[in-house]
Amino acid sequence: GDLHKRSQVRSLAREAGLPNASKKDSAGICFIGKRRRFGSFLNQYLVDRPGHFIDVDNGEVVGKHRGVLQYTIGQGAKLSGAA
Repeated sequence: GDLHKRSQVRSLAREAGLPNASKKDSAGICFIGKRRRFGSFLNQYLVDRPGHFIDVDNGEVVGKHRGVLQYTIGQGAKLSGAA
């Protein structure tokens, strides 16, 4: 709980002589495997709850989605035409 930065963890790993201290960071999710897409993994556990993407400026429906649980915060949903 007290380590908030990856650099802190790397520093401690180097001090402890751990072999993975200088290993490249992984942005993937190791437990789902390399051949499966994240969405395919989620579909094994979640039921689709469709909804609409709505323009917050004018309330207009601009698209559909399979459910908010299908997206991570970091994905930004990657809408066509979105900034």
